Formats: sequence, structure tokens, C-alpha cells
Amino acid sequence: MNNGEYWQKRFELLEQAAHQQGVQCYADIEKQYRQAQKQLEGQIAAWYQRFASNNGVTLAEAKRMLNAKELAELKWDVNQYIQYGQENAINGTWVKQLENASARFHISRLEALKLQTQQSIEVMFGNQLDSIDSTMRNVYKSGYYHTAYEIQKGVGVGWDFSALDDKQISKVINKPWAVDGKNFSERIWGNRQKLVNELNNTLTQNIILGKDPQKAIDEIARKMNTSKTNAGRLVMTEEAFFSSAAQKDCFTELDVEQFEIVATLDSHTSDICRGMDGKHFPMSEWKVGVTAPPFHVHCRSTTVPYFDDEFDAVGERAARDEETGKTYFVPGNMTYKEWEKAFVNGDKSGLQAVNSDDTIKEKEPSEAFQQIQKACEADKVEHRPVQKLSQPLSSDEIIERLAGGDMTKGSCSSLAFAYIGNRNGLDVLDFRGGSSQYVFSMNSNIKKILELPGVNGSITMVKKEISGTMEVLNNLVLNKEYYLATGKHAAIVRRVDSGVEYLELQSKFQNGWMPFDRYGSMAATLNKRFGCRKTVDKQFGKVWEKSVVLMDVESFNENTEFEQILGYINTAVESQKKGVTGDVK
Repeated sequence: MNNGEYWQKRFELLEQAAHQQGVQCYADIEKQYRQAQKQLEGQIAAWYQRFASNNGVTLAEAKRMLNAKELAELKWDVNQYIQYGQENAINGTWVKQLENASARFHISRLEALKLQTQQSIEVMFGNQLDSIDSTMRNVYKSGYYHTAYEIQKGVGVGWDFSALDDKQISKVINKPWAVDGKNFSERIWGNRQKLVNELNNTLTQNIILGKDPQKAIDEIARKMNTSKTNAGRLVMTEEAFFSSAAQKDCFTELDVEQFEIVATLDSHTSDICRGMDGKHFPMSEWKVGVTAPPFHVHCRSTTVPYFDDEFDAVGERAARDEETGKTYFVPGNMTYKEWEKAFVNGDKSGLQAVNSDDTIKEKEPSEAFQQIQKACEADKVEHRPVQKLSQPLSSDEIIERLAGGDMTKGSCSSLAFAYIGNRNGLDVLDFRGGSSQYVFSMNSNIKKILELPGVNGSITMVKKEISGTMEVLNNLVLNKEYYLATGKHAAIVRRVDSGVEYLELQSKFQNGWMPFDRYGSMAATLNKRFGCRKTVDKQFGKVWEKSVVLMDVESFNENTEFEQILGYINTAVESQKKGVTGDVK
């Protein structure tokens, strides 16, 4: 691979990782819209049911003031809204409106409905702003550091790097960049006011025209869907901009003088991105939408450092930094966490000193890691980099992310490894099916993962799978989670006060922690769900022993080799081959 191909490959992966964060953010927003729409439909239906006569509400009836009991009920709701707004930093203007409403003695029925529906919208947009703000901060910070990491690893030279603080990130995030002079926060609140006005007009017009309440619900659903689409466009455009901004700021910090455009070339690539692909410009000419991405909505182009003579340029930089005593050789297999520890956090205790002949002995990856990597590459399994989760997830939250009926044999092992990744703070989705699923369902590869440095576990050879596995399960440490592979199935297991449980992630109907007596007894469950044999496997007069593989979930924490392996499991949201109803997409 030549130098240009190296940069292109590495930075395309960075773009994919950033894009994935945007996709996940939009998935969260879609969920927020569904919840809000359900609330709105319930509020409107309840209002009509309460005040309608002959399946309708006239304008005069809608403008009738609430009686004392109805007003008291509304004020209780409004006070709850105010408390929520104060606790969750919701739009201050709306909280003020609520306080004014709480002090009033005359409120019409229609005004009451509009207050209720607007509260649902305000909560939804408040959550949306939090989701987008958190995602964009992470996109910028992660993109900035990973860009520096890839450049320093690519040229083989590293030097101390200033850590980003929240104030710096906020300055970037809050600065308007588009021609309308608004930042994403202002756009979100603008979209909020537009949707509130549209919903209020829809409710009023529906009453004036005497339409059936379902007409109002249907019209609001259409407007919510349009707003949701606009939110998706906003998320992906902002993600592309802040990913690009992170690269620009990092290039500047690292004295990169020129940059090159790299477009994702496929059937969806726009004409403008095809035309820009391969062009390079001086950093002084960086201009979003003209010489640098994003060039349009949903743009997937990225940039890479461009050198006329790459390693001459690097040599000059290395010589300059060596005079300050702050230059180190970066091994080609140095992980991002190791780089961050050394060059961002300043702890170089794990970095080997440079020899007098200016060479450094690289840390060799373990044999187990190399064999798993070779197996994935031999089967052409795509590697998707794994990112850190923005915040830890509970077991239930991970189950919600990963679980869903799948009808593909062998995906249980990949799902269990994805669970381990999430449990240890890594953003991993599964499953993609195909070769990836095949590689990680093979018993030989499962055992190789146990051989990774730092992973704790055991392989127990048993003559009878059921009784042998039962003995292993009954000796689990209380409240610890383990990966278990036995019979024809793999799952996460644990022992709690009530007994031993396994984690179901593949059901079309019910997922989560299941007791091992689910099928009547532990032995029956091992037979029916795990496919363990009741009798010995005897062929040609010889008893063939079977293996029971057990791995401590906690021992995978901060394991950089396992993190890299998870990249062969990690799946884009839109590429998951399963659905919540249990149907393979």
C-alpha cells in the first residue's frame, strides 16, 4: 500500500465512524418523535372524548372556559410541566408562558389542549437538542484526536498534543457556520416554533371545519414526519461539518500544509463529490462547501493530509521536534488508547524509549489476535472501527440495543461479544451476518479470544455436555457476568441470588435475562436452548469430550486487542440484518 492509499483508507474509516455517530443520533431522535406523537394522539383523542357532542366540537364549545374543576386539573398539569422544565433546562420562554398560564383564572378548552400538546413538543425538542449537542461534541473531539492519532501513526512520529477542554469544544460547537448565520441550537428552536405553530393551526382549523378528530391526528402525524425528516437532515449535515472542522483544526495544529478531498465512491455519490475527489488545496484555501466538505446535505466526503513528498516532510518535522526533546517514534501497531495515554494525557510510561540508532522495537500483537485477524481477512470481513460510548449503558439498555429476533444460525456468539463490548463502554452493534457471523461462531476462534492477553476464563472438557456444563454454571461467582459457549449455543450468563440466568438476545418475542429453569430445569434448558447432549458422544468405541468455554466479561475491559476484534463484528444501524419484530431485513 502506498502512502496515498494509506491516508485514504484510514480517513475513510474515520468518516464512517463519525457518520455512524450521526446515524445513531438520528435513531434516538426518531424514537423521541414516536414517543411525542403517541402523546399528542392521546391528548387530542382524550380532549375530543371529553368535550365532543355528536362526534365533534364546535368553535364556540372549544372557546368555552374551563370550569373550576377542569381549571384545577389543568393547573396541576401545568405546575408539573414547570417543575420538569426547571429540572431539565427546557426553553426558558416556554417555562415563562407556563408560569403565566398557571396564574390565570380563565383558560379556554382549546387553550388547554394547546398547552398540553406544546409541552410534548417542548420536551421532545429539548431532548433532541441534548442528543445533537452531545453527539456533535463527541464527533468533534473524537475526530480531532483520531485524526492526530492516524497522522502520527502514519508517519511514525509522535509529539505531545494539547488536550481539548469543554470551553474550546463549546466555542467550536456554538459558532454559526452556514450562510444563514445560525448554529444548530438556533435551527432546532426555529424548527420547534414552526412545528408548534403548524400544530396549533391544524387543531384550530380542524375545529372550525368540524372535521373528525382522526383527521387532526392524521394531519399532525404528517407534520411530525416532515419535522422528523428535517431533523435527520440537520443531524447528518452538522455531523459532516463538525467532522470536517475537527480535521481542519487538527491539520492546522500538526502543521499540515495541504489537504486532499476523498469522496466515498458508490452509486449514491453526488456529481459534486465525484468532481472534487482527488483534488488538493493549500490549508489557507479551506472553505466549507467550496474546497472542503460538507459540499451538500448528507455529504460523505472527507479530507486527508496531502504531501508532495510525504516522508521528507515528516523528517523535517521529526528533526524539529527532536530538538525540543518531545519527539517519539510511534509504533505502527500502537492503539488509539495507547496513543492518547502518551501524547494527550502525557503518560509515556508505557512508551518504549527510542534507541540510539533511531529505531524502536514495536510491540508485537499476540498470536491469538493475529490468528483471529487473519481469519477475518481471509473471509473478507469488513472492519468498522469501534468508538467509545458517550456514557455507560445499563444491562437493560444494552439488551434493548442488541436484541431482536433473528432466524440466522450462529449469530448468538457475535451478539454475546457485542454485549461484552457495550458492557465495557464500547459502541458496538450486531449483527451483520455473513462471514463475520461465521468467523465468530467457530469454536476455534472463540477459544482464541480466550487466549487474548488479559482475558480470564476457562475451557472445561466434559464427557456429558449437560452435567458438565451444569457443574460449571453452579460454580459461577455471584453477580459476575460470563460469556458461555457450550453445546450449539453461546450466551452471557450470571449467577444471582435467585439462581443462574442466561441472556436471551435472539427471540422474536421476549428478550432479556432468563432463569435456567425456564424449560422446567437447568438440564432441560441446556438441552432445548443450548443444544447440549444428554449422553456421551461415542464413536468407534471412543468417548469424545466436548468443551465448555467460559470467559469473564469484566476481564475484557480496556483490552485493546479485543476492541480491534470487535471492529469485525460492529455493524452499521442500517445494515443490521434483523428487525424488532424478528424478521430478517
